[in-house]
Amino acid sequence: MNLLAIDTSTDHLGLAVLRGDKVAARFHRKVGRYHSRLLVPMIDKVLKKARLKIKDVDALCVSIGPGSFTGLRIGVAVAKGLAYALKKKIVTVPTLDAIAYNAKAGSGVVCPVLDARKNKVYAALYRCDGKKLKRISKHMLIPAKDLLKRAARYKDVFFLGDALALIGMEKIKAPDWHPRPEIIATLGRERYLRKEFVSAEDLEPLYLYSSECDITGK
Repeated sequence: MNLLAIDTSTDHLGLAVLRGDKVAARFHRKVGRYHSRLLVPMIDKVLKKARLKIKDVDALCVSIGPGSFTGLRIGVAVAKGLAYALKKKIVTVPTLDAIAYNAKAGSGVVCPVLDARKNKVYAALYRCDGKKLKRISKHMLIPAKDLLKRAARYKDVFFLGDALALIGMEKIKAPDWHPRPEIIATLGRERYLRKEFVSAEDLEPLYLYSSECDITGK
């Protein structure tokens, strides 16, 4: 199985090609607002590096957010176009899930936080034991102060993302938090094997609303 992963949810552009369960090629670089200019040419380059053509790809994996509205729309639009034209399957990965996997080797509760403007953040809570990572909340759009109250229910919460200053954690020296395309590809492969496909018609970015701010478990 060959899978192409696409991430345009942040100021980085991420691409990865899986051949089976191995990463055959990847690209991950800060591009600012140039996703629209670079995405298609870089897809061509990573496929060439993996010695594949787009017709050889069995599925597209898209990071669907939450994140940059403009970036997400670009990634989703390109995936839709490729899927329509080439009749490819699509799987999706929430961006916060991919970010949380950067801290998978730790233990305790992980909370990725992205700046949603107006003193709100995109966030979710995950429990990890050094091997497995399990999401224990919904994906949330929530005022930063309310997130801290909810996170206070847990011990040893590790925050990472671009909104640490909003929650008073700006002095934390966290590793690079950006969603890595190889992680998105690996998570996408798991969904592919479970046949959790999304049609091109139904593919949309993950938009959150305040009414969805509710933790569902511990």
